[in-house]
Amino acid sequence: MTVLGKMKATKRFLHMNKLASMNILVTGSKGFIGTEIMKCLQENGYSPDGVDIGDSVDEKKKYDIILHFGARTLIRNSFSKPYEYFEDGLGLTMKYLELARKHDSLFLFPSSGSTAEPSNPYSLTKKQAVEWINLYRKLYSTRVIIFRLFNIYGTTARKGAIYLFTNAALKEQTATIYGDGSHVRDYVNVLDLAKTVLEVVNGNINPGDYEIGSGVGTSVNEVISMVEKVTGKKLKTEKKPFIVDEADELIAHNTIVKNPMKLIDGIKLIRDSLVTENK
Repeated sequence: MTVLGKMKATKRFLHMNKLASMNILVTGSKGFIGTEIMKCLQENGYSPDGVDIGDSVDEKKKYDIILHFGARTLIRNSFSKPYEYFEDGLGLTMKYLELARKHDSLFLFPSSGSTAEPSNPYSLTKKQAVEWINLYRKLYSTRVIIFRLFNIYGTTARKGAIYLFTNAALKEQTATIYGDGSHVRDYVNVLDLAKTVLEVVNGNINPGDYEIGSGVGTSVNEVISMVEKVTGKKLKTEKKPFIVDEADELIAHNTIVKNPMKLIDGIKLIRDSLVTENK
């Protein structure tokens, strides 16, 4: 091996050692988003610890970064289980935020893309969590990154319009639409979110608040047209009134996601995944 080759090999060895020595905690590691984050970090040389809701964590271990994605996420379920959403939402956030304060860890928290006044227990826990985080920033100089997530979707989501509509079209089932389908949302693939979290772990994103979206707005009716185009099937739909007040439009205008996946390409991934599953 040449001298230059040895130098490159040594540099790679030191880099891999640095990655392996970094202590990273991912909460919600078995969930839809957490699973993709764990996979992305592992594929890039990191060895994160993962915990899910109900798991214990070694609070004496000093983590360099805490990626807090452990929480209940279905707004509709929060109406019938307000205490559970408080306990697993705000309660767990406080637990890991305090752990970050004690060990001077970088704390990443996923908030909602909406800034509207909360109309349900889920949104209220998110709003209150952000208020506590901002207090920790002010009182203790806790290093925090808040990701304001827009509509995250992916092949393993098992919920959300993109997955549910594609699945319904392929199985020739009826999909439920809340409202008239004109409301616009920003859909961002979970793979893009995972890559952005990797940028945090790599030290390329400073503490602060950031939007995680595609920067492109798509109405529910437009999503239906895309699903029909990708699957080659007509989607049967049933319209119902909104359960909660919904904003007409939610789009990320300052997203930090680099080269986000086009929605139609994401729908193709879901279609291919579902076709493979159903073989």
